[in-house]
Formats: sequence, C-alpha cells, structure tokens
Amino acid sequence: KVKNAYEESLDQLETMKRENRNLQQDISDLSEQLGESGKNIHELEKAKKLVEQEKSDIQTALEEAEASLEHEEAKFVRIQAELNQVKSDVDRRIAEKDEEIEQMKRSHQRVVETMQRSLDAEARSRNEALRMKKKMEGDLNEMEIQLS
Repeated sequence: KVKNAYEESLDQLETMKRENRNLQQDISDLSEQLGESGKNIHELEKAKKLVEQEKSDIQTALEEAEASLEHEEAKFVRIQAELNQVKSDVDRRIAEKDEEIEQMKRSHQRVVETMQRSLDAEARSRNEALRMKKKMEGDLNEMEIQLS
C-alpha cells in the first residue's frame, strides 16, 4: 500500500516536473516575446516621434507657405490697384490731350479759313486791278490815238 502510494507520488512528481519544465519553457518563450515586443514598442515609439517631427516640420512649412501666399496676394492686389490708378491717369491725360488737339485743330481750321478768305479777296482785288489796268491802258491808247 505504501509502495503504491510511493509510486503514485513518484508518477505525480514526474508529471509535475514535466509540467514545470513545460511551464518554464512557456515562461521563457513569453519572456522572449515580451523582450521582442518591448523592442518593437521602442522602435514604434521612435518611428512615431520621427513621424510627429516630420508632421510638425510640414505643418510649419505649410504655415510659412500660407503666410507667404497671403503676402504675395496682398502685393498683387496693391499692384493691381496701382496699375488701375495709373491706367486711369493715363486715360484721363490722353482725353485731355485729345481735347487740346481738337481745340488746336478747330483753331487752325478757323485760321486757315480766314487766310483762305483773305487770299480769295486779294485774288479778286488783284484780278480787278489787272482788269482796270488793262482798261486804263486801253483807254490811254485810245487817248494817245485821239491826240495824235
């Protein structure tokens, strides 16, 4: 009876040793997995920090680009307003010069018309004077003939 109990105890001891070895192997495997997981977590955290830094750099670059774009747009609007002002000034000056030219043209046209009338009157007077001269010469010739 004791021998049976002893053998059963030895069997149980052997079973327990096997289970203990299996459990120790499981613990070893889990510890190894835990170590690898720790390394993976550390690598993931480093990668996360790098990605966050890249995100921050890109965000900063985006903000700078947006600020630069706003500045350039404001410059464009200002330059466009100045261009419109200059165009308006040029158009106004052109209109003023066109009006001056038109006034000078009318004035010169009146002068030309006046000169033409004077020239026509002078030509008529000259023609009249020539006609009278010929008549007088004819009259003079007749008088000379009558006197001779």
